Amino acid sequence: MNKDGLAGQFFGKSAIEEALKRLNAKMVYAGLEPVELVSCGGASLNLMGWVSRSTSDVDIICVLQVVGTGEVRPLSGTTLPYKFTGLIAEVGSDLGLEEKWLNFGQAPLMEFGLPYGLETRFKRMSYGPCLALHLIGRLDQIHLKLYAAMHPKTRIETHLGDLMDLEPTEAEVQAAVGWLLARKPSVDFKRKLKQVLDRIGHEKFAQTI
Repeated sequence: MNKDGLAGQFFGKSAIEEALKRLNAKMVYAGLEPVELVSCGGASLNLMGWVSRSTSDVDIICVLQVVGTGEVRPLSGTTLPYKFTGLIAEVGSDLGLEEKWLNFGQAPLMEFGLPYGLETRFKRMSYGPCLALHLIGRLDQIHLKLYAAMHPKTRIETHLGDLMDLEPTEAEVQAAVGWLLARKPSVDFKRKLKQVLDRIGHEKFAQTI
């Protein structure tokens, strides 16, 4: 159980930062190469100050390559070094978190297709010389949360709550819906999308889909 009294859970920004800084310190001590990661979901929402709620993990989409010009490139199909995953487990044990509290659970988004221009909206957060997260922007969170809320196997009420906290404008919702509908969606897909839009107060726009 962690110091917040929640087994396997972070609560709020400071607890997530503590885990990331501890992971960086272990990486430095072990002599590991620096890692740059793209993060979305509840942890990144907390780190950006857009929500303050519990979450069990830090969702990673991919490793990010930073080239000499400063340009960033998301890398698909990248796995984390074995030694790095071992350090993640160590931090989890230290702080009463899940063994894989930092994980590639959102890697399938690379195949689905990320929102256009996502890499131009990153906010880089450094936790020391070996570890940095590139947090996705507000517009991209709205895209991904809208998609996540359509799948009943996921924590739908959590995703809907995050969307309500973000208070997306109609223009932001239109952009997210355009991204989702660019894949020749089925009738069932559109039905689920309309249900989510109704739940977050965009019933009028839902009628146009």
